[in-house]
Amino acid sequence: MSQGQESGGRWAELIHRLARGPRGRSRGPKILIVTDTAAGLPEQVVQEHAQQLRVLPMPVTVDQQVYIEGVDDVHTELALGLALGKRVTTSRPAPGQFLRVLDQAAQEGFDHVVIVTIASALSGTADAARWAAERSAVPTTVVDSLNVGLGEGFAVLSALERASARAPLSEVLSAARSGQASKVWFSVPSLEQLRRGGRIGAAASVLGTLLNVKPLLSVNESGAIVAAERTRSMAKAVARMIELGTAEAGEDPSIVTIGVHHFGTGDLAHKVVDAMAPLTVRPVLVTPVPAVLAAHTGAGAIALVVRKDPEVVPIRAGEGN
Repeated sequence: MSQGQESGGRWAELIHRLARGPRGRSRGPKILIVTDTAAGLPEQVVQEHAQQLRVLPMPVTVDQQVYIEGVDDVHTELALGLALGKRVTTSRPAPGQFLRVLDQAAQEGFDHVVIVTIASALSGTADAARWAAERSAVPTTVVDSLNVGLGEGFAVLSALERASARAPLSEVLSAARSGQASKVWFSVPSLEQLRRGGRIGAAASVLGTLLNVKPLLSVNESGAIVAAERTRSMAKAVARMIELGTAEAGEDPSIVTIGVHHFGTGDLAHKVVDAMAPLTVRPVLVTPVPAVLAAHTGAGAIALVVRKDPEVVPIRAGEGN
């Protein structure tokens, strides 16, 4: 399973649009959905819904060279840079980028813009979006997803589903605010890169290294990365990840959506997919770890995202305005 491969195009197979969606209603407001590349959305989905979805890049810098996800082969450059010990940093989208998108939305006749961002505990992206929203010519609501990766991405797709159906603004916002409906766990072979990026404390990193601990990490209710459990190997961490994901999914596969992120861990990703597939009626969605997150996890990371929500189901490729 190569980086950037969208599970063999399985996003196009995603089924079950909203069973209780706003069908048969008079046309509601024209709403634009905006997000960032931390949401981990496949390029296929971004391109097919370009009329109603904008994704702003979060640049990754490797040894002073800036790379943009979706434009550059950022995962290859990241893997090489990390292996060589080069300095890796990330940036939020500039406030001016948000403002340009909002100005364009006004020109295109959108009635409202909903911006869904990576958790503010992990990035200043929400602050940049709020700065632009205060200066926008079109009414704009900024939503902190309190999540990352497909935890954020599933909320974006749910909001896009509602917006594409011309649902009322209240329904679109409810979907956009559903980031916490997804639980995210991930494991990394080393905590050092997370420590360097300030995503975990130095003490936790040193302790993990000394004890050879492979912690299972998660995103908490505040959107921060925390240690969920400690294990002694990546294999045990992944096994425990599957156990926790299985418990979260429950016994009704019709309301479960599952995603897997990987960064140089294709074999482990296959193992997780095989274990989780029976727990949902939808394809398990497999994408690379978003570059802005991969820069902090380092190579060898794997993540599991489980969303359980009977009302909100992601859009499938090939549909929308």
